[in-house]
Amino acid sequence: MRVRTSAAALAVAAASTLGMLATAAPAQADSIPDNLCGGVIDVDYCLWYNSNQKGGWTATYENISNWAGWNFSDGGQGTNGVNTAVKNNAASYANSRDDKTGVSYFNSNYAGASDVAPPRDLGNLVKTYNNNASFRWR
Repeated sequence: MRVRTSAAALAVAAASTLGMLATAAPAQADSIPDNLCGGVIDVDYCLWYNSNQKGGWTATYENISNWAGWNFSDGGQGTNGVNTAVKNNAASYANSRDDKTGVSYFNSNYAGASDVAPPRDLGNLVKTYNNNASFRWR
């Protein structure tokens, strides 16, 4: 009788554990939609004219020592800022890379205050809000 009770208790414990595993919360979904950075995934750092990834946008997969000469394009997130200079006009960002951190700098040539964007991160610029002059991967 003792063996049968122990086996039954073990079976109930195993079923309970499996039940908890089956109802565990799924992994958090990626916060960057596939089309957010112009449909290019895992290679771009994107900036937007408005907060919360709205308005005109631009994207780069290279370091940019000076945003002068770059303009925001219409990426389907609203037309505010389209054709406006990127330098000193960006409000939000997304880093669609899986393997690199992106850094937006206040000054040209990667100097001054900076906002750091870890891999697969998006948000609003804080230290370089409307004062962004360069960008570099690290």
